[in-house]
Amino acid sequence: MAQADKKTFTRGMKNIYLLGFMGAGKNSAGRRLAGKTGLAFKDTDAEVKKASDLSAADIISKRGLKAFRRLEDSVLKDVSRADNQVVAMGGGVTLTKKRGFLTRTGVTVYLACSERELLKRLAEAPGSRPLLGTDPEKRPALISRLLKSRRPYYERAYIQINVSFLTPAQTAAKIEAAVKKHDKNFFKARYKDR
Repeated sequence: MAQADKKTFTRGMKNIYLLGFMGAGKNSAGRRLAGKTGLAFKDTDAEVKKASDLSAADIISKRGLKAFRRLEDSVLKDVSRADNQVVAMGGGVTLTKKRGFLTRTGVTVYLACSERELLKRLAEAPGSRPLLGTDPEKRPALISRLLKSRRPYYERAYIQINVSFLTPAQTAAKIEAAVKKHDKNFFKARYKDR
């Protein structure tokens, strides 16, 4: 688990941002965590769809990946202006200087998952991941390449949790426990009436 300076961790933190590769379980665990803690839940891919009336896959195929990333950045900035949310971010969202506002407005949590488990999970929805293409033979190499390029950025998160063998409920519980470990009042200060 990544270590964070407690003063940095608690100052201005108002959201929990879930990072990780596609298939890591950000949406499933995020919804459970939000339900358990009383936080609102946001899925940035759903927010992109609301803003554009197109799915991520449609934007990428019609307008290109760069256009999708620009829209995703705009959505991320809008979402980060609200408080008290669990935010499941798209798999391509990484912690770069350009996205420093994420670490200023929330606790970042990397849901790490092994390549083998990701391949298994992503095989269940073959057409829904445009960056992985449609050829199942090429998927392992694509996942490996993308994960290798993104992992150093994911690992900048305050908290890292290996979710390879966890259910969404177990993942949500681990996220809650990890956030409380760094700041025992994170949830109390926001949800006194829970």
